[in-house]
Amino acid sequence: MSRTRKLTLSAMISALCVACMALSLLIPRVTLGVTALAGIFPAVVVLACGYGWAAGASIVAAILGLLLLPEKTAPLWFVFFFGHYPIWKALIEGLQTRFGKPWLGWLLKLLGFAACAALLLLAFRGVFTAALPEQVLGMRFGPWLLAVGLTAAFVFYDIAFSGLITWFGRTVLPRLH
Repeated sequence: MSRTRKLTLSAMISALCVACMALSLLIPRVTLGVTALAGIFPAVVVLACGYGWAAGASIVAAILGLLLLPEKTAPLWFVFFFGHYPIWKALIEGLQTRFGKPWLGWLLKLLGFAACAALLLLAFRGVFTAALPEQVLGMRFGPWLLAVGLTAAFVFYDIAFSGLITWFGRTVLPRLH
């Protein structure tokens, strides 16, 4: 694929990511869902153009989302997790395949998720504590249950993401070249 086609695809994916994040303005209750959807698109760039182009597309989408969207929740989720997840997922799964150790991939992905979640929580602790119901905060194991729930959601997202990438690589990607 020529540099011009790579640039065009990366720019279109960046715009698509911002458009997905903008959907959270129309339907505020689906902010996390549309941001997760926006986070899938950089995987297209990883597969078609490589890691560098995908990183550029994600950075451009994050900056445009933060600059253009009046409500910053979706762009912040994109910055802290969903924007760069397809890139490090591909890198980790490459290591996992290279070493033939499936547990290594899961360990690295779970550690990466935990690091992103902890960074997000530390950066915006007041927002999260204000958004959580009093019952969760007052429970002795409430934060731990929340962490387990988020981890389970991440595992489900990762499995669904892998299936989608496999489908895309077999059916759509050959038509792009």
